Amino acid sequence: MTIQRISHRSGIGGGRLPPVPSYGGGGGGEGENVFFDDGQVKVTESLVTIGPPWNKAFPVAQIQGVAYGKNRSTDLAEAIARLIGMVLILAGVLSLAADFFVGFLAGVLTGIGVICNRPKADAPYSVNLEFGDVWATEILSTKSKAWAEAVGTAVMEAMRYRNEGPGFIPGQDQLRN
Repeated sequence: MTIQRISHRSGIGGGRLPPVPSYGGGGGGEGENVFFDDGQVKVTESLVTIGPPWNKAFPVAQIQGVAYGKNRSTDLAEAIARLIGMVLILAGVLSLAADFFVGFLAGVLTGIGVICNRPKADAPYSVNLEFGDVWATEILSTKSKAWAEAVGTAVMEAMRYRNEGPGFIPGQDQLRN
């Protein structure tokens, strides 16, 4: 069996292989189920904990959704920067049409500068924890696709485990209020 490093420099993942989920716990006093733990991020049946330097904890009961994959955290900022750059280039071209060469140079060069220096994502992959509100989203970014998948899947498993009810009660279809 060959063990392969996912990444040497992968954001929160730290370049470690994602651990195999351990489903301990239960009613036997063994503690909570741990779905993921790499030393930096820990996902249990009730809590998602992010270690230093952020030191944050999120109750699984408050997480409304989780998404993982390509990091799209800066897509809106990139689109706005691209639009501003194009407007500046257009203003430069219109300045040239008005026989104002300095305005042309200023508009085109500034527009190209804005387009080339637009914001870029920290890392190519991310895990987004959604809490229901429009702006209530926590983003964990990493260079490791496998790490993002492992954390995202662990959070989904914790949510599923948390939302499971007592199950089917025989005869419940005959009960009435």
